[in-house]
Amino acid sequence: MANMVGQVLEIHKITFHEDEMPLEGLSHNRALHITVQCEDKFIARVLIDEGSSLNIYPLTTLKRLGKGLHEIRAGTMNAKAFDGSQRATIGETNLCLQMGPTWFDVEFQVLDISASYNLLLGQPWIYAARAIASTLHQAMKFE
Repeated sequence: MANMVGQVLEIHKITFHEDEMPLEGLSHNRALHITVQCEDKFIARVLIDEGSSLNIYPLTTLKRLGKGLHEIRAGTMNAKAFDGSQRATIGETNLCLQMGPTWFDVEFQVLDISASYNLLLGQPWIYAARAIASTLHQAMKFE
């Protein structure tokens, strides 16, 4: 019976290998950014941040995608910025995003911030998608 359990666990094992690392190897210090599809548009510079407890949708990205403020539901959540300051969210909205062959309905908190990313996918999405991110390998894998 113990052998059978070991085999089952091994089948569902997610691994990252040396040959999957970027050319610069261990010396890079880049954050993990991916490109996703939203409806008929591609969104580059989507930051994967395992340390964020929110999925963030900057207001500038919302406008660039041709979305309106009427698509935002009221919300009273505060977000803590990287610098420790508190900011009130404008509200929340959902986007349907494609990554690989899979579509995800993602709830975002909309903030009026200046950001170096177009969207930020944090723990809520990472856990729901059962994704494993490796900034070292600059890759994501799904269960």
